[in-house]
Amino acid sequence: MDIRAELKELMESKNYSIAFVATATGLAKSTISMWINDNYNGKNDKITDAINNFINRERERISNNDLPFVDISTSRYINEIGRLCHTQGKIGVCVGCAGLGKTVAVKRYTKMFMDSILIESDSGYTAKSLLKEVHRRLGLAGKGSVYDLMDEVVRKLNQSGRLLIIDEAENLPYRALEIARRIHDKTGVGVLLVGRSILLENLKGYNNQYDQLYSRVKYTKILNRIQLVDIQDILRAVGQNPDLADVYLQYSDGNTRRLEHLITHSISIARFNDKAEVDSAVIQETSKLLMA
Repeated sequence: MDIRAELKELMESKNYSIAFVATATGLAKSTISMWINDNYNGKNDKITDAINNFINRERERISNNDLPFVDISTSRYINEIGRLCHTQGKIGVCVGCAGLGKTVAVKRYTKMFMDSILIESDSGYTAKSLLKEVHRRLGLAGKGSVYDLMDEVVRKLNQSGRLLIIDEAENLPYRALEIARRIHDKTGVGVLLVGRSILLENLKGYNNQYDQLYSRVKYTKILNRIQLVDIQDILRAVGQNPDLADVYLQYSDGNTRRLEHLITHSISIARFNDKAEVDSAVIQETSKLLMA
């Protein structure tokens, strides 16, 4: 395939703009535009080399870093609890250590069920921050007093049957968690709180003083490390030998994020060393390159 056609194909498949290619290659947008249309009168070899390097780098990055979605136990548990909260208008909590794939799972859920609302909180969130974000996700301006924001959110969500998902909910202070509860109480919508294990302590309070909040929780799921059968399914999806699942489990310590890095880096290292496929030795050596 002609390199111009290759670039056009890559840009279309990944929705890359000329501005994106210009930033990635250091070339001017006008230069790339003229080169694509075969109207560039400068040093075409220099442009061709830069574009060729960009195409090869992008293809290698895409093939190495993008594992296909596999419906592992974490995503199934979150999907199950989320659906119960969604259809029954209840509050649910899913907690587990970092790197288990919780965020991937809730993003997948919101793609499957577009009447759900996903809020990705951070450590800077306050009660008003949460309200403003929900307000904006409902197509509103995200402006006003706490009272006005709450009033409009309630009006918009009342008896809507929607689901509010808050990821990394352990970052929310108690007042923000109370806002989520009040939205649930006043509208009847389901709420799914997802985060690290400390979220349960935040919901209860250190002296169980938040019983009004925690007593509303209908479903709770504590997520554990990835299962051997999950790793086997992932390996099949990427064309690797599922018999390596035990080795991957050992060196990933059951952490989904570490497993993903281990798989993609092992593939890259095997390819770099002209190996036909990944074996246990490659996995062991690759694990030494990852942070503990």
